[in-house]
Amino acid sequence: MFPLFKNIEPIDLLATFTEHISHQISKVFNEYQLNNVLFTGGGTYNQYLIEKIKAKTNAEIIIPEKEIIDYKEALIFAFMGILRMNNKINVLASATGSSYDHSSGIIA
Repeated sequence: MFPLFKNIEPIDLLATFTEHISHQISKVFNEYQLNNVLFTGGGTYNQYLIEKIKAKTNAEIIIPEKEIIDYKEALIFAFMGILRMNNKINVLASATGSSYDHSSGIIA
């Protein structure tokens, strides 16, 4: 653990990080005046995060059925793996905040 956080309980760290994430996500929704937002992927199972986001925006948060969430997540990771196996870019700086586009992952 980072020395800066040594006296902070893990539950408090998680709450702080979740608050920050929800603020950043809802800020984009509000800035672009989004009305409907489709959430998919593993993060949709984090009820605490979803509730925090809902509290900070007027956008309607749409969460599909579990099968769609899981299928989309598996499909995207499989596609990222295929890109990695072919040494193609699978991480975009514009989407992740990375300093450059690159191919990421370990082939085992």
